Amino acid sequence: MKKLIYILTILIATNLFMIIPKCYNNLIDKSVIQNYLDSSQGAEEKENLKKEIIKNILSATGYEKWNEYIDYIDLKIYKGNVIPNDKEDIIFVLNLSKDNALIAVYEDSLNNNYFYKGKITNLVPVKDISFFKNFLVVEQILDERLGAFFIDDFIEIFYYDDNLFKSVFKKSIYYDEIYKNVWIDKNAPHDEWSKNVEKSSIDYLDEDIPKILSITTNIIYKAKSNNTPKADDFKEISKETQKELYVWDENKKIFKLKEKSPINE
Repeated sequence: MKKLIYILTILIATNLFMIIPKCYNNLIDKSVIQNYLDSSQGAEEKENLKKEIIKNILSATGYEKWNEYIDYIDLKIYKGNVIPNDKEDIIFVLNLSKDNALIAVYEDSLNNNYFYKGKITNLVPVKDISFFKNFLVVEQILDERLGAFFIDDFIEIFYYDDNLFKSVFKKSIYYDEIYKNVWIDKNAPHDEWSKNVEKSSIDYLDEDIPKILSITTNIIYKAKSNNTPKADDFKEISKETQKELYVWDENKKIFKLKEKSPINE
């Protein structure tokens, strides 16, 4: 019996030592954040604090492999309420590369630390973050003008449900693509190019049932050139604007298109 108790004690102690570092990695000292945001900090000290914050986030999220690129990682910090906890959450954005980003959300533990709650992955570089009710609005930009001839500046909205951040809406604010028509239609003239532009103005309606109003304009341009056309080479062929109203579906936990109508200019 004593031997069994001894073995159980060893197992409990081992598990405890495994848990403690894990919990420690899920915490960020508030003073580190405050000092980093303090404008009076010198450049060298600010850089050291930035690296300390990034290392902590990479550890908590399981992204330790990015530590070797820490000098190139862009850090953004926001505060708002996205978790139903009646506390102010702190949101960290790590722009890891030109086509990869990570968001980590921490909640205020009401002591000297922020506690890691979850992450959002499969993002491209984050331009900005805003808050709408309990939704996290993430503006991202995918710039592939070198090689793929398009740029997409879009917003993606996330909602915290079942301990996960779920994507519930996505819409381009500005999308611009250029392509040679023969790439799509082999019978098209070899000197014919198309340019498609989509611009959206988005409003978040603060009502009992959350709604999103989007005014979207689509413009099609054409050009003729043996090489990649200049901006002035494209001539407008068509333009249309429409109003779209999206309404929150509480059962499906997603914004659904409710109304769509053309706007005559």
